[in-house]
Amino acid sequence: MNKVLRLLFTTILVFSVYHLVRDLLTNFGIHNYIVDFAHRPHLWCGKFYPWVCHWITVPPEIFTLIVSLIVLKRNRVGVLGFLVLLQVPLWLLLVLLP
Repeated sequence: MNKVLRLLFTTILVFSVYHLVRDLLTNFGIHNYIVDFAHRPHLWCGKFYPWVCHWITVPPEIFTLIVSLIVLKRNRVGVLGFLVLLQVPLWLLLVLLP
């Protein structure tokens, strides 16, 4: 794996850890500057039960975190790494939802 991919997966790993911790703290009602930074409620959440909006991002974050560690340890992208890389544009698209 070249340096660019290693840096990309390291960045994804760091972001996933931050996002998972932020989401868990928010779900348990803990708010501060670090938790509330760049966080906004989405309009689509009102159509579902409250637990759906709170917990919908946790499984993909855990998957991304574990797979990023596997990719960095194996030093090879493979199918798992490709799945993580497919998630990046999807997450960026979901951020744009109202």
